[in-house]
Amino acid sequence: MTSTRWNTAVRMIWALALCGFAGVAGAAAAPCGLLTPAQVTAAVGGSFGPGQPIGTTGCSWSSQKPHVIVTVSLWPPGEWDRIKAGPLPGTTITPASGVGDDAFYATLAQYTVLYVKKGPTVFLFKIYGVADKAKQMSAEMTLAQQALANT
Repeated sequence: MTSTRWNTAVRMIWALALCGFAGVAGAAAAPCGLLTPAQVTAAVGGSFGPGQPIGTTGCSWSSQKPHVIVTVSLWPPGEWDRIKAGPLPGTTITPASGVGDDAFYATLAQYTVLYVKKGPTVFLFKIYGVADKAKQMSAEMTLAQQALANT
């Protein structure tokens, strides 16, 4: 799949997933205001421009070389227990400390997502295009800490 088609597919998946959560944005800061391009660049590498909204509950930052996409989305607080208790089959859950009130990584195949609960808001941090899982997890944690400091 070409990078343009891949980018479009990722955005469509996120847009569909987030459509049901339109009321969440008022619970925390606007997603694109949680991180600056400089913070994303420092955590991930590459060169990132301003975040692009994904509906009203998410934001995406993109870098062309290397091709990397960073997303942050806000989920309703009621989703936390469901997400944590009922991951998809084959998903590995790894507790994460040092951010929010509760946090964990969910890994399914090559995809790792950091879920963070702080107060009444659930945050999801995902980086696409970083092959090294440890680097991806570290960058997601750095971005989560910075984003939550901005709330």
